[in-house]
Amino acid sequence: MRVAKHIVEARRSRLTELLLERGYLPISELCEELGVSEATARRDLTALESEERITRTYGGALGEFNATFTSFRERLREGTDAKGSIARAAASLIRPGMRVYLDAGTTAFAIAQELRRHLPEQLTVITNNLALLETLGSLPGAKTMLLGGQLLERQSVLLGNEAVKAAALQQIDIAFLSAQGMNEQGLWNSQHDIIRLQQAVMKRAGRSCFCLDRTKLGHTAPEHLASWPKIHTLVSDLSLPELRQAGITLKPGVLLHSQS
Repeated sequence: MRVAKHIVEARRSRLTELLLERGYLPISELCEELGVSEATARRDLTALESEERITRTYGGALGEFNATFTSFRERLREGTDAKGSIARAAASLIRPGMRVYLDAGTTAFAIAQELRRHLPEQLTVITNNLALLETLGSLPGAKTMLLGGQLLERQSVLLGNEAVKAAALQQIDIAFLSAQGMNEQGLWNSQHDIIRLQQAVMKRAGRSCFCLDRTKLGHTAPEHLASWPKIHTLVSDLSLPELRQAGITLKPGVLLHSQS
């Protein structure tokens, strides 16, 4: 039975919206969301790819996140002074022998650069950030472990179910994480699979530290990451009075204030 053209187009428009919202979806989840067979989902993906509305990947699809979100290399050039001061404050929390998680944010990259200058002994760094391999991979006395997952080449990151499963197996002493925005409701990030991985890491970490500069204050993003009671540590160039003025109340000891 031939399906009416307007029904097919409506379904493909919904598929495009899902990929814009979440960035990556495996075929199985696409079928469940849309109520279609795997064959139908693959035909829709092929049609959307030919119209350049999505980018296909093995086992699923990437939406606009990898294609249009500011690339990792471009983001490295933004706010370098604040990132440097936050990185120094964050690195001061790292002790010899720790197992440290660094995520795909550019501030995590700045922390890695700081560790190159002052490397604690017997350090293990766990990451999904490919760029960190260039910075830490060759250092003697440090072990770098890369989580598996789906490659997003412009973002220099590995994401997806494989990355979440790998993170769930890790023992992590301290995790340094990023977000796209913060307000009175908590922290926000840009993409569903980033949130899934970060939440998996938070469950395995003895201490979760979010590193955010003042440009993130008052901003939200498509996905809510965590409310403030779930945040162990905020490393920021913002002061407590500035946060309170924005309606953010933190428990004592949560803020590690960095100064340039």
